[in-house]
Amino acid sequence: MDTRQIQALLVYLGYDPGEVDGLPGKNTRRAVLAFQAQEGLTADGSPGPLTQAALLEAVACGRCRQAQASGAQTVPEWWADIRYFKRTDSGIACPCGRCGGFPVEPTERLMRLADRVREAAGAPMRPSSTVRCQAHNDELSGSVPNSRHLSGKAMDFCIRGCGADRTLALVRQQPEVRYAYAIDNRYVHMDVE
Repeated sequence: MDTRQIQALLVYLGYDPGEVDGLPGKNTRRAVLAFQAQEGLTADGSPGPLTQAALLEAVACGRCRQAQASGAQTVPEWWADIRYFKRTDSGIACPCGRCGGFPVEPTERLMRLADRVREAAGAPMRPSSTVRCQAHNDELSGSVPNSRHLSGKAMDFCIRGCGADRTLALVRQQPEVRYAYAIDNRYVHMDVE
């Protein structure tokens, strides 16, 4: 990927690399640093292979820059105990690009459930939707107005190498699951009280 492409992707995601001119200047470096920090990558300002892959994934998932409110957002301490997921992972925050990503926090109960399902599966679990703002939820085909995603109590995901039937079986073994169903042949929805 050349510098112009990296700059264009950064602009698309809401970062400011300056003019999309193909020159790796200080604004591009600052934008790369901000992107790396938000994505939980090593923040060195260099758009190497891992950063380029993360840029492509962020674009594919619609994971735009999360605006910081004037007061710093407090991340609950329990996130430190979550083994397989980070708050900055793809599919955790609302991807709309308008609400700042976290109109609500995913509940601790949901994320601990996700950890247990991931552990039981023994394979990577990829969330596609966890937190949603009302505007984004309203735009999604098939979403209900009172979706549990709005309160941080639901996650849609797939598990690498697992079909929805096997994933549902793993989910339904967990006692705190309120409701779970197959979205398609790969993705599953689960929610908690």
